[in-house]
Order: sequence, then structure tokens, then C-alpha cells
Amino acid sequence: MKHLITLIFAVTCTLFSSLWADVELAPIFSNNMVLQREVSIPLRGTASKDSVIKIRFNGKELTAKVSNLRWKVDLPPMPAGGSYDIVVKGSQNSLTLKNVTFGDIWLCAGQSNMDSAIETYKRKFPKLYEGHPVKKHDQIRIFRAARLPIDTPQEFITREERFDKGWYPIAPQTRTRLFSATGYFFGLYLAKAVDVPIGLIQSCRGGTPITAWMPQGSLAERSEYAPILEEFEQSVLDWPKNKIDYDRRVQEWETKKANGERVGWRPEPPLGSPASNKRPYALHNGMIAPLYELPIKGVLWYQGEGNSRTREGCVQYELLLKDLVAHWRSNWKQPSMPFLVVQLPGFGKAAPKPNSNHNWPWMRESQKKIDTIENCKTVCAIDSGMQNDIHPPYKENIGKRLAYAAQRLVYQQADAPQSPEYLTHTFKKESTLITFTNVQSGLLATAPLLDDPSYEADTVIGFTVMDSNGNYQRVNGSIVAPNQVQINHKGIKRPESIRYGWDNFPNVNLFSKDGMPVFPFRTDTF
Repeated sequence: MKHLITLIFAVTCTLFSSLWADVELAPIFSNNMVLQREVSIPLRGTASKDSVIKIRFNGKELTAKVSNLRWKVDLPPMPAGGSYDIVVKGSQNSLTLKNVTFGDIWLCAGQSNMDSAIETYKRKFPKLYEGHPVKKHDQIRIFRAARLPIDTPQEFITREERFDKGWYPIAPQTRTRLFSATGYFFGLYLAKAVDVPIGLIQSCRGGTPITAWMPQGSLAERSEYAPILEEFEQSVLDWPKNKIDYDRRVQEWETKKANGERVGWRPEPPLGSPASNKRPYALHNGMIAPLYELPIKGVLWYQGEGNSRTREGCVQYELLLKDLVAHWRSNWKQPSMPFLVVQLPGFGKAAPKPNSNHNWPWMRESQKKIDTIENCKTVCAIDSGMQNDIHPPYKENIGKRLAYAAQRLVYQQADAPQSPEYLTHTFKKESTLITFTNVQSGLLATAPLLDDPSYEADTVIGFTVMDSNGNYQRVNGSIVAPNQVQINHKGIKRPESIRYGWDNFPNVNLFSKDGMPVFPFRTDTF
């Protein structure tokens, strides 16, 4: 009886405090958060009635007039660092944000390889991660958005249920283990390099196409995207009949799980379902649109697997990605906001012979073309994949290279490593001299990614050439200068095409001496 009285009292207090609370903050604001340095910050929230909200910050008092039960006030630009309290006072209640600092906020967006948590890899690959205990780090704060597909753009972000208090500092035995492994390593390396507090917002969902992340209505702006919208519209019409089969598969899955059988992921709702994560605009509406009023430093984008089913989809991805960048920048009102893209690593069974039917090389090429836009950079990850696991564990490589790209592009640290790129080539009888740029201290032939009994030390592998009959063959080469490789193609004087790393999972071994893999490339334009 005593416990029941205590429970009733607690519930009653909660109800009355809710009734008397006339001012609330938008869910993105919480204790321990990072706010973007050196820009004005629109602090905002809701109120139960039209009134005046008072904000106390850094020794100053600001006021915000409530209109339509919403309020907003601009905090002045602040330098990096500090630990501030922000007091928000309404007529009935007062809220205090504690331990707020200023630094750089990076959005971690995309699909499952950005979403995959540190805990997942520590459990599946304990030896690989045994040297990576999560340590307390006051300079890095993290936030996770809930997975929310929805048909209309939302005003406020929804916190992921395990991140119910909003922002958390990096610390052992905490929610840090549930955060993106890629984002975590990016934060570690970047914070060390720039000595600025780093805020990381994880907003991603596995198995999703880029169209789910596009702003509302953007796909209707180009005729090229008409088939995408037509497919979606047809799937909506087909949903009533497809729902029967989907419900059956879910029931079978739940029965197996209840019986203790080994099951995979719960079946995903198909495209036409209102709950589908793949619906055009759906994830943008619930997971990106609510963030537009929060100034950020830049975006980390790791996605593409969900658009690589067909060659046409891989090629079209270039335009989709460029449109996504342009729209996000416009909506954030940051026209040159940095955008860092992870190029897909190797995946699938390595092919002993050249296979021109592989799709992932074309996706990588589409991703690389984002470099033609100001303040955009692709990160090479060709060496960080697995043949039989689309979620490879080498997330430290990815996070570190994203940090390197940010150091060079955003923080003007010109000595940060970068991946070498193809520059030009010259035919020499039955060989070709290939020149690379961004080699820094020079090129290096490492051991192949996959064991090859026939491999000879210092040989460069991973090249294919095409003869005049359209036949591809693998060829090897050697490093002849710090920035040059000579490949030999006996019997072919002038290849119609030279390609490097042009497989779903290419067995390559050409790196810079700084440990950065050479970007895959092709010399042809067909």
C-alpha cells in the first residue's frame, strides 16, 4: 500500500509539473551539448501561452516573445570552449541547460555503415577492437536522432530512446558504446588535431536509398527522377495486397523468434508501406528537416549501398548526391557547408578474372565526382571492406580519414594525409607510365589485401587494361618514381582503357607512404 501511495504521489507531481510548465526547449537542446562556435545560435522552444520568455546567458539577459506558442532568441556568437549555463524562464517554470560548450558540430548521416555502433564491432571483432576502450573525453559530445520515417517535414527532432536526455559526453560504460563507430573515431582524431570541442549528431538508418534523405519535393524538380517517383506511386497502390504477404512474413519471423530459433532482422516494410524507411523524403522529413535551424560545421555522409542494385542507379547517384548537397546547404542557409563523403569499400567475392558487370566501381566513381563541388571531399576506403560482410569493422580507418579530410578542407592543415589520385598517363611501347597526384612522401606497394601465392614483392597489382576487341585482362606494374607507376601489357600497344581497383572487391596494394590507399580510377569515358 505504501508503494502504491508513493507511485500515485509521483504521478500526480509529474502531471501538475507538466500542467504548470509553460516553457519548453526544442529537444535538440540539453545539458552537455555543443553549440556551433562563432555564429549566432537560434535557441528555440515552445510555450503553453503567449508571453515573454527570459533567457540568461553569459552574464546577459535576453528576451523572446512567444508567438503561436513558439519562441526563439538568438544567442550571440561565441568562441570555442567554455562551460556555460543557459537559464530559460517562463511565467510558471524555469529550465537550466548545464555544461554547454561551444565548438564544431558534425552531422553523421547515411545508412548502416554510419549507423553501426561501437558495441556491435567490439562484440563481433573483439581482437580488432581490444585496443580501443572507450575513454572519457570531455571535448566530444554525442546526440542520436530517433529513426523516424514520416511524410511531412517535422519541426523538432525526436531523441533516440536510449539517448533520452539528449547530449552525452564521451565516457566509458555509457551510451557512447551505442554511438556510430565511424563518427566516434572521426571525433577522436579531429578533436586531437584541432583542439576544439566536437559535437556529433548521429542521424542515419540502415538499408535506405539516398532518395529517402532528399528534401520534400526535390525529386519532382528533374525529369530524370520521374521513374523513381513512378515506382513509389505504384508501390503505394500495391500496398493493400502486398501488406498481406508482409504481415505473413512478420508473423513467421515472430513465431521463430518466440521458439528460440535463430532469426535475422525483422522484415522491413516494403516501399509502399507508410512505415517504410525507403519512401522518398521520409527520413529527411523526420531526421534532417528538424535540424535545419541548428547551425552546424559540416556533414559526414556514408551511404550508397542502397542505390547500387543496378548500373543505372550507380551512375544516377552522382546527380542525386549533388542535388542532396545543394538542397541541404540551401535549407541550412550555409551555401558552402563542408560535405565529406565515404567512398564505398570493397565488398563481395573477389573475381579472379576482370568482370565488367560489377556495379560498385560505378558507385565509387559517382561518389568521387562530388569533389567537383566547392568544399566537398570524398574519402577513399577501398582497403577497408570485407568480401562476406557488407558492414566491415575497419571503422577506425574511415573515421580517421574523414578527420584528415576535415583537417585539410576545413581547418587548413595542409600536412594531413590524403589519398593519391590518377593524374595522367603516357604510352611507352607495350607499357604505360601512370602519374599520380597527392602522393606526399611517395607511393608504396604493400602486401595485397587478399593472399595471393603468385604475388611477387614490390609488384603493383589491381590494374586491368582493355584491348581493341573489348577484352579486359589483369596486368601488373612497378613503382618507378615517387609519383609514377609503370604497368606492362604485353601484346597491347595502346589500351583502349586502363582501370585500377575496378571490381566490387578489388585486390589492390597501391598506397602512399602515409598509409592512404590510391583512389580507384579509369581512363576511358564509355
